[in-house]
Amino acid sequence: MVKQYGISSIESSEAALDRHLENIRLRGYTILTDVIPSEVIEKFKKSLEEVYVNQEREFGKIELGEISELDIVRAPFAYDESFLSLITEPKIHQIIRAILGENYVLQLQNSIINRANVEHHQASWHRDIPYQEYTLSRPISMNAFYCLSPFTKETGGTIFLPYSHKFEKFPSLGFLEENQIQPELNSGDVIIFDSWLYHKAGNNSSKLDRYGINHVFTSPILAQQINLPRLLKGKYSENEQLYELLGYKYERPDSVLEYRKERLQRVKQRNEK
Repeated sequence: MVKQYGISSIESSEAALDRHLENIRLRGYTILTDVIPSEVIEKFKKSLEEVYVNQEREFGKIELGEISELDIVRAPFAYDESFLSLITEPKIHQIIRAILGENYVLQLQNSIINRANVEHHQASWHRDIPYQEYTLSRPISMNAFYCLSPFTKETGGTIFLPYSHKFEKFPSLGFLEENQIQPELNSGDVIIFDSWLYHKAGNNSSKLDRYGINHVFTSPILAQQINLPRLLKGKYSENEQLYELLGYKYERPDSVLEYRKERLQRVKQRNEK
């Protein structure tokens, strides 16, 4: 029992889910521990390096540098389907669904590789839905960031500005320095946060490369970073869960005719029920 006086109501947090939701609502983030086992983590890290080599080869290292894309692996699940397990992890969706409701899509799956003693582009303060300088009464976008390495001050663990999902304007340098935090996270942990929360990658001063995989789940009103249904060319569309998560259900029509055909199909389906 919390000792208090002059307080007429207190938030209830009886269940673990309630505590996670309260953390996100008030400070902007919450942490899940030991979500994925160490043996799986090592396979993910090896695969990420292989996928990155392929993406660097197809686009060019110099060109990646010109657009600030070095050491970023985009949509790894499209190259190695083992990454789908991170997209569909039940522990994540229990929280995401409680916040966004039943209808949301994967906006992106990206891996950030923080090389030892190399400053990453993500070391700049940002929101993961960038250029949004307003606040919302309730979230429309949530991140689920998997740590595949220890996230510490030495390895350049992500730095967050708690409560900043409630700020319209980016705060002063003084406020930033006094209030930023750098959570200590272990391999296998996941940090779930409001996409409006300001954050950045830290400086990796260790001798080890640091790996993480970021997922952004959004209301279907926000466009995907990459049109995943087109990228996948229909793959996984027969899977009921992935059909919705990957955006097949919400894919935009290419013409007026296609728009009307889709509406007609939905009407027919409703009438058949």
